[in-house]
Amino acid sequence: MCHHPSEAGAILPVSGGSGVSERWFEVESTDVRLPVFEATPDATSRGVVIIIHDIFGARPFYQNLAARYAGVGYTAVLPDLFVRQGALAEETMEHARARGALLSYRQAIVDLQRVVDAYAGRGAKLATVGFCMGGTLVMLLGAREPRLAAGIIYYGFPANPAISENRPWEPLQEAAEVRTPLLGFWGDQDHGVGMDNVERYRSALSAAGVPFDFTIYPGAPHGFLAFDGSKPYLDESNDSWEKSLRFLAEHVG
Repeated sequence: MCHHPSEAGAILPVSGGSGVSERWFEVESTDVRLPVFEATPDATSRGVVIIIHDIFGARPFYQNLAARYAGVGYTAVLPDLFVRQGALAEETMEHARARGALLSYRQAIVDLQRVVDAYAGRGAKLATVGFCMGGTLVMLLGAREPRLAAGIIYYGFPANPAISENRPWEPLQEAAEVRTPLLGFWGDQDHGVGMDNVERYRSALSAAGVPFDFTIYPGAPHGFLAFDGSKPYLDESNDSWEKSLRFLAEHVG
């Protein structure tokens, strides 16, 4: 499963060399004002990380993750892609999947590009980091948005066996179009994604000459990331975090 709302404390902000400021603001998109959570280091920012949430939405889990990125020097922004669909009637996987099916990936890409617009003119480099649905959008955005310097994928779906109006694309078919270096993390027990699909995506990126680095953790499931010490897969979480920071330092700042 993705990161359930009950996991709000599973990401603990880390202390950087400065304080962190947080705010909500809005970005004008095609037909709505898109709510965006922003966490900013009080010192000079090293760059911008756009966090793309899963089907449970822009929950405290991801707000805490934004603060964690800000604690190590990055401006982190979290747009609420479900602004049109509204809040969940019940915070269950069933309701989250039903709402997620209503989200148009075409519109989500436009919304994310409007967020890129808001920061691209400030002189900082931008990266994306996405989880589950958000990880899939990182792959799709990497084939469409040349202003991004890097993309980090957590348990995204390279394959799309059910092409539809709201899910019209498949990252596997777009590997040759990717212009963003990618870093990816999966657990080999993530049967929904399928490690065979990750390997197919790896091969397609390699054939296209796209820079990437994928890690598959033995025994780990979908949605493994957590840092609060009470969750399993802490070693895998810490390893992915350190690799993410090195990747951002190389490509963003």
